Amino acid sequence: MKLRRRLVAASLLLAVETTVLALLVTESVTGALAAAGLTCLSLWLHLALHEGGHLAAAKLLRLPVVAVHIAPFTGWRNEVSVRPSASMPVLPLRMALFHLGGPLANLGAATALVVAATHTGLASMRLALFGAAFVGALLGLGNLVPGRSPRSDGRNLLRWLGAPAAARAGLRAYYHQDVRRPAEDGPKIIGSPSGR
Repeated sequence: MKLRRRLVAASLLLAVETTVLALLVTESVTGALAAAGLTCLSLWLHLALHEGGHLAAAKLLRLPVVAVHIAPFTGWRNEVSVRPSASMPVLPLRMALFHLGGPLANLGAATALVVAATHTGLASMRLALFGAAFVGALLGLGNLVPGRSPRSDGRNLLRWLGAPAAARAGLRAYYHQDVRRPAEDGPKIIGSPSGR
C-alpha cells in the first residue's frame, strides 16, 4: 500500500512539474497539458516495458518463468519471477543478464525517444518525448542502484556477479526450504468437520 501511494504521489508530482515546464516551453495550455499527459502515461508504459525486458531476457536465457505481474498503481508488485535450477550451467551470468533486462529495456527506449524528439518539429511533442525519455532513463538507472529490497535489480545483480557461489547456495537453500515447508504442515482436508 505504501508503494502504491508513493507511485501515485510521484506521478502527480511528475504531472505538475511537466505541466509547468511545458507551459514555459510551449506557452500553450493545450500543448502543455498534452505534453504532461503523455509524459505521465509514459511512466506506466515504462513500468510495463521494464518487466517486459525481464521477461524477454528470461525467455532468451531459458530461465523458467513462474509468474508475471504487471499492474502499476494497483498494489501488486510489478515483477517477473523465475525459478532456475541451482545446477544450471552459467547460472550467475544468466541471472545477472536477467536482472539487467528490465533496466536495459528502459534505457533503450529512452535512447529511442531522444532520437525521435530530435527529429520532431512541434515543441510540445518534443517536450513530451524528452519527458518520456527522462522517465525511462530515470527508471532504468534507478533500478540499477542497489536497494534494500530483496527484489532490487541492482542488489541482485551485485549478488550474482560479486558472490555467485553464495547466491547459488542461497538458491539451493531456498528450494530446500520451499520443498520442506508443505510436508511439515501436513495435508489439509477442506470441508472436514474437525478442520484437518
